[in-house]
Amino acid sequence: MTAHLAEPLSTDLIERYLRVRGRRYFRGQHDGEFFFVINTGQRRLHVHVEIPPLHPDVVAIRVTPACFFPAEDRDRLQRLAEEWNREHREITADVHRSSDPLRIGVAGARSQRMGGRVRFEDFTAFVDEAIGAAVELFDGLAPATELPTAPLLLDVG
Repeated sequence: MTAHLAEPLSTDLIERYLRVRGRRYFRGQHDGEFFFVINTGQRRLHVHVEIPPLHPDVVAIRVTPACFFPAEDRDRLQRLAEEWNREHREITADVHRSSDPLRIGVAGARSQRMGGRVRFEDFTAFVDEAIGAAVELFDGLAPATELPTAPLLLDVG
């Protein structure tokens, strides 16, 4: 009976979601930020779920692949993102620059005002839908040649 009651939107709710889904996660720089990795059939995705400090009634999700794309693919990826955004509302695709001029990034993002209290089932449905849409988005980008992130340490043999 208590499963259908609304509860405060809080880090406890996010952590409960992550535990129920069996996710290994890390906390971010501020109290309401969480990070975890999911493996899809095509690639690894980095997922950030947070309650922004300035908007304690909002949940924001940002999903990025664990790689960048060649900068020369910008136009093609921008067209794909625009097409995705016209046809889908579950998550918004965005092509962005990186600190390396030879690479660009693609992100999927969604945020929603949940109010001060939310049912756990509604919260999980929102997060699951956003992540599922991000998986679909990035699986659609699979033919692109991806540039892996450079290793932080070199093997000097």
